Amino acid sequence: MAEPSYLRETRTSYDTVAVDYAELVPPAFEADLLGRSMLGAFAELVQGAGGGPVADVGCGPGHVTAHLRSLGLTAFGVDLSPGMVEVARRDHPGLRFDVGTMTALESADGTLGGIVAWYSIIHTPPEVLPTVFAEFHRVLAPGGHLLLGFHVGDE
Repeated sequence: MAEPSYLRETRTSYDTVAVDYAELVPPAFEADLLGRSMLGAFAELVQGAGGGPVADVGCGPGHVTAHLRSLGLTAFGVDLSPGMVEVARRDHPGLRFDVGTMTALESADGTLGGIVAWYSIIHTPPEVLPTVFAEFHRVLAPGGHLLLGFHVGDE
């Protein structure tokens, strides 16, 4: 089966900008008090439900994965872009980062205590979102948590 064009285009785009993206986005994240607070609440929910590994799906340069780890979670990152994964591994050598897609996560059924998809579904066509959410449901443990960040509009 041929790879969908949106995956190919997204991968190429992020591979092209990975180094620059890693310089621009993490400082903006550090200034995002609300976003970091939501991640903090998410970490407390996951820990309160018994913990378990957390996947940062669409992890980019790994700054959110590193933040999740700093909050006491066993976090790892997954990104479609090998360029982004390379930057994440460079900048956060003690953490695990894998190349993969949110439509086919390489985690066993019911094994994750949580999933963070922080602005990572924005390139997914609306008709593919049910597949993505079904995959999230498949890998989440009973009582696991999902934190989904996204935006809409053209601004």
